[in-house]
Amino acid sequence: MSYVIHKDEALGIVNVTYTGTVSLHNRMQAVERVCRNYSHLKPLKILVDVRELIMDLSIEEQQAFGKHLANHPGLTNAKVAVLHKSDFNPNVVIDNSAFSNGYMLAQFSSLTDAEKWLSE
Repeated sequence: MSYVIHKDEALGIVNVTYTGTVSLHNRMQAVERVCRNYSHLKPLKILVDVRELIMDLSIEEQQAFGKHLANHPGLTNAKVAVLHKSDFNPNVVIDNSAFSNGYMLAQFSSLTDAEKWLSE
């Protein structure tokens, strides 16, 4: 599987880690798993780790996925930190699309900073 989802019980953060090339179908599947298992958390704090992600989606698919995230009813109260390498964020188009459609999202290259922001 190209992604792993687990909850850090101590911090109350749902971690979604992507590795390698991840299809749009798998990205949608991960969203549905997070929503099915964790959307009851208020606020829903999600750390999306894309440091090892290889982006293979078209620009249009990335924009549509970002809009999907922003409009998904299971993510209405989500606060999302995207963790990427300091010199490259393969998720930038998705992040920008989601943010411009009202998704509470911030980008980080430090795990500590991302966890701190989610815990505020």
